[in-house]
Amino acid sequence: MEDDLQRPYFVCTRDDLKEKMNKQINDISEIFCVSNSDVTALLMKLRWNSQLLSERLCQENNKLSTESGFVTDSNQDLSDSDSSCDDVDDKVSTPFCSHEFSINYWNKYLEKNKKKYTISCPLQGCPAEVEWDAIENLTVRKKNRYDEYVLRSYLEKSKRQIKQCPAQGCRYFIEFPSRINAEEYGLNVVCLCGHTFCWRCSLESHNPVTCNNASGWLSRDLKKLSVSMDDTSCLDRWEACEASMEKARSELQAFEESKNTTLREGLMLIVQCRQFLKWSCVYEYIHLEHEDSKKDFLRFLQDYASTLVQSFSETLKEEREKALSETTLEEVTCSKGNLYDVTISIGNYFYNFAKALQDGLDVVEVRHYDDFSPCWLCDRCTYANTWLHKVCQMCYEIPVEKPSGSFLNKVSS
Repeated sequence: MEDDLQRPYFVCTRDDLKEKMNKQINDISEIFCVSNSDVTALLMKLRWNSQLLSERLCQENNKLSTESGFVTDSNQDLSDSDSSCDDVDDKVSTPFCSHEFSINYWNKYLEKNKKKYTISCPLQGCPAEVEWDAIENLTVRKKNRYDEYVLRSYLEKSKRQIKQCPAQGCRYFIEFPSRINAEEYGLNVVCLCGHTFCWRCSLESHNPVTCNNASGWLSRDLKKLSVSMDDTSCLDRWEACEASMEKARSELQAFEESKNTTLREGLMLIVQCRQFLKWSCVYEYIHLEHEDSKKDFLRFLQDYASTLVQSFSETLKEEREKALSETTLEEVTCSKGNLYDVTISIGNYFYNFAKALQDGLDVVEVRHYDDFSPCWLCDRCTYANTWLHKVCQMCYEIPVEKPSGSFLNKVSS
């Protein structure tokens, strides 16, 4: 499970989620001395609400068992069971009823009901829950399918906080802690596979435009759009930015030094920046068609931001080569510290860029461009430093700190 102090979410694998799910099962099982199999069925029935299950196990255990079909009735009539197989050893029932069915029948029954979140005895009207004790007697394939069935139930309950990355072939999941409002902070999620997407609509990240605008743009025939547009520069910029973003994503996917989180965060930031620049072209097309001054200012921001990101990309390559050659802990620590400062500076610039678009580029009207100039002026000596420098290169004064972190998650669309 991957996490850092800036992102409000975790990137995890299917095994990570299974481990978390099994811990929830084991904790209740140990406290109430109930089998894991029973706890699993009960949690699925109660939508994985551990607190509710704990309360009911304490206050109304017998009633809960009856409602869930966890009561064995030795007087049940077997005449309604499946008689397609004469071999008794080849028949299986739930632990809570005596209705036996052949393994072949069970396999077909489970296949038919695989999309349901609770499954009871195949006999109509019997409330007995199907759980692991019954599945154990089936084939290995069905055991694995039952495991996936349980996990699917767990994920369905958590769908507001957990989603699988929508990139084709990606098996990573994104999880927001329950204390975090995923709808607010998940507008731009970066997966370890390099794919960035919007939590709300599952499209690729599209800040600074809304989900509806992004969907409308992607559904257009861009070839026809290029013919109908008086000015094709927006489309040209879109295509150029898309090519740069795909290159950045490939570099992230090829990155193998997973322990060097600073370098990986830098590569992830480049993917975010490239994608933001791409969608800023759509913002221009939608919102600035008749506002030439704002359009000129936006293109200035785009051009400088592209230069900034390209310089940052080259810095990352240099730092990566250094990381492979450095041998002492002091050298590695110093390199990571310098790279972290540069990453923060890039994030600050794009934070201001994104906020300006969110505000409709109102800065153009008041002629206040300080946050977007190609440099920052030192308050002490007024020396013009680039955004790649955290400390004034003339007097070594540290500038006033601006908002940092994952800039795209701080700006709503």
